[in-house]
Amino acid sequence: MGEYNTSVLIMIIIINKEGFMEPSAKDHILSSWQDTLHSHGFRVTRPRQQVMEIITSSTTALTPQEIYHKSLEGERFPGIASVYRTLELLDKLGLIQQIHQPGGCHGIWPTVEGHNHCLICRNCGQMKIIEGNEDITGYIARIENQTGYRVDDHWLQFFGTCSGCLD
Repeated sequence: MGEYNTSVLIMIIIINKEGFMEPSAKDHILSSWQDTLHSHGFRVTRPRQQVMEIITSSTTALTPQEIYHKSLEGERFPGIASVYRTLELLDKLGLIQQIHQPGGCHGIWPTVEGHNHCLICRNCGQMKIIEGNEDITGYIARIENQTGYRVDDHWLQFFGTCSGCLD
């Protein structure tokens, strides 16, 4: 199927004041993902739908193995190869992103538009999306001067302990 223009596929995720996806946003994301698959000539098969529902209903970034294990809770479940193929397709379409987790594994999370960062609890894995508003232009310029690189993006994640785990 070739390469895809991911610039038009970035999703807007509605975040409430607590930093979680609103329930209505999950339905919107699923519908938008289905439309994106259809517009690129892909069917929304039962395994793909299951994987997409698991990703959008989670408050934590999930590894492919965790997505597979959650799928086993259903009546009919996809094979592990179907989970990986679906994740590969969603990634190629720009619908998901990988989140670095404290244990070193990468988890899967819906792509978020704009300048945002992740705040991840080291204990329970709960994740919140926070708005990125720091001005690091001077720091980036210093890095470029020191290394000769031209920086065009950055990735910043915060790790800590959520209020639920502190109690």
